[in-house]
Amino acid sequence: MKDEKSVIGEVISFVKQVMSEHESGHGWSHIERVVRMALHIRESEGHGERLTVELGALLHDVGDHKFRAHDGPAEIRRLLERLGVDSKVTDEVVRINENISFSKGRRPDSAGIEFRIVQDADRLDAIGAIGIARAFSYGGFSGNEIYDPRISIADPPLLAGTGSKSASTIHHFYDKLLLLKDLMNTPTGRRLAEERHDYMVRYLERFFMEWNTGSM
Repeated sequence: MKDEKSVIGEVISFVKQVMSEHESGHGWSHIERVVRMALHIRESEGHGERLTVELGALLHDVGDHKFRAHDGPAEIRRLLERLGVDSKVTDEVVRINENISFSKGRRPDSAGIEFRIVQDADRLDAIGAIGIARAFSYGGFSGNEIYDPRISIADPPLLAGTGSKSASTIHHFYDKLLLLKDLMNTPTGRRLAEERHDYMVRYLERFFMEWNTGSM
């Protein structure tokens, strides 16, 4: 294998090219934040192989069905094999990519600490102030309504694994984002998620107060 610094450099170049096809909320800046958060969680937890965590975070969105229909796992495997990455590391990075998505509803029973760390880091980027910004960025990109008051928040939410789409961006908070706090894998992830979750709750309270001001 090439030295780890060279491997990471080549993977970054590859990911930047792939992410150029994504809207801003799911682009390279998202990947950078997930990498930083994953490494922070790893350090805080004191567990996890660093190269696997870093590569898993860098490559977790390759092949995202929302933007590009292609075989992400196969593409990742070809890349890492070309770079001479250890087969066990490659297998775990591919497993992260295949299973990380909330919409797939998966967390393999055999998932290692590296998977759990990267999944927490990705989910933390979906909540709090950044998560709110990303939700509206993707909602605009997808042509979603900001909010449709004709549809009750209590209507059946998006269920992981169904591939269903939220009725509006505000509904997406209730279908997914407000659920993430209770799905964290690590003590560090759970602690960080509490604060970000509370911020979203306060935002939604303010949103509905302003939306309904002067309502007949």
